[in-house]
Amino acid sequence: MASVSTISQMSRYEQMNYYRAKRKDAYAKLQAQSAQATGLVSVKISEAQGMGNLAAKVAYQRGVNKKA
Repeated sequence: MASVSTISQMSRYEQMNYYRAKRKDAYAKLQAQSAQATGLVSVKISEAQGMGNLAAKVAYQRGVNKKA
């Protein structure tokens, strides 16, 4: 990262390109983090659905065993 004094010595065009590149990098990092978060959420959703299915099976088995 360039220091403030270095940036101030750049021309306006160079400053614009510098900040444009920084925004582009930040956006790319944000997209990568968003993709990771989406992946983690989908894993947690699948896990919760699996636990719900397991709880439903256990409850069903308890109900069936009481009738017998």
